[in-house]
This record gives sequence, C-alpha cells and structure tokens, in this order.
Amino acid sequence: MITPDMRQLIERNTVGFVATVTPEGKPAISPKGTSVVLDEKTIAIGDLRSPGTARNLRANPAVEINYFDVLSRKAVRLAGTARYVTSDTEEFSQLLPRFQTWSKLVPRIRGFFVVDVAAAQIIVSPAYDIGATEDELRRYWSGYYSS
Repeated sequence: MITPDMRQLIERNTVGFVATVTPEGKPAISPKGTSVVLDEKTIAIGDLRSPGTARNLRANPAVEINYFDVLSRKAVRLAGTARYVTSDTEEFSQLLPRFQTWSKLVPRIRGFFVVDVAAAQIIVSPAYDIGATEDELRRYWSGYYSS
C-alpha cells in the first residue's frame, strides 16, 4: 500500500492537504503539518488546531490526503477512513512519542487523526512523460524558487 518511495516523499514533505466532507456535504481541504507513517496501511496526523477537520470526520470518516514534493513534481495520494484518538486514551500515549520530530509542538497536540489507508498512489508531472528526470526537475525548480 504505502511503498518505501511513498513513505520517503511523505516524510520529506510533511505538509499534507487533507480533504474531508462537511456535515452539509461540501468539500473541505486543510493543510496538516504533523504526519507520521505508522506502517504501510496507516498514518497518523497530530491535531494542533483542526476543529473543522475533526467535526467533518465525525460526520463522515472518508478522507483523502495529498503530499506534494514541489521540487520533484511528484505527489502521493492516500484515500481511506479516519478516526479521532483523544488525549485521554492509551492509544494517544502510544502515538505521542512518534511525533518527537515536532518536540516544540508536542505539548499542543490535542488528539490524533489515524487514517486507515485503503488506496495509495504516486502521481507524477507530465514532464516525466516527455523524458524529464527527477534530478533535472529538482535542479530546475530549486533554481526557480531560489531566484
């Protein structure tokens, strides 16, 4: 499901855009910056300030997440269902040490969105279709953004 290449992209680009559905049936997208791949079928996202996402997932647990590497022009799209783990549970205590990368934010984590991934795919730019390599794209876009 989540391959080693996907995991690397997610860990290198920890901001994921999480798509949920509001209780009124409208789409909602929210960036989340604290994601951890737990295993090939599960990710967890720390809830620092996400009341809308929590509300939406209570009404409808369906979720899609997109992690995009702007330099390589590759993305990982995950789809599945999410559940909320509250701070008063043993599962919360077990997940918390996995988030030490964000040590200054850990005390603010209110809960976790745990996503059971049903589908995962790599999405690449059409530039790859015409022969571009990842190294070429990284060099080009690094130069573009640094100028």
